[in-house]
Amino acid sequence: MKINKMDNSKQKIYKSYDSTILEALFLKYGVSKYYIRQSIKGAVQGITPDSIKKDYSTMEKASKEIIKLLIQKTMR
Repeated sequence: MKINKMDNSKQKIYKSYDSTILEALFLKYGVSKYYIRQSIKGAVQGITPDSIKKDYSTMEKASKEIIKLLIQKTMR
C-alpha cells in the first residue's frame, strides 16, 4: 500500500497584494490588474512594469507608515 505524503517543498506560496494600491495603479496606468501583479512580481520587463513596481513599493511603504501613525495615535 502506497501512502501519499504532501511534500512541503512543492506547496505554492502566493503573495497577496494590497487591493487599494492595485486599484490606484489600475487607474494611473490603465492596464489590467493581472498585468500590474505580474509587473510587481517581476514576470514582465520594460519601462512601464518598472514604474509600476516602483510605485507599488512607494505606496505600500506610505500605507504602512500611515497605519503605524494611526495605531500610535489611538494607543494614547
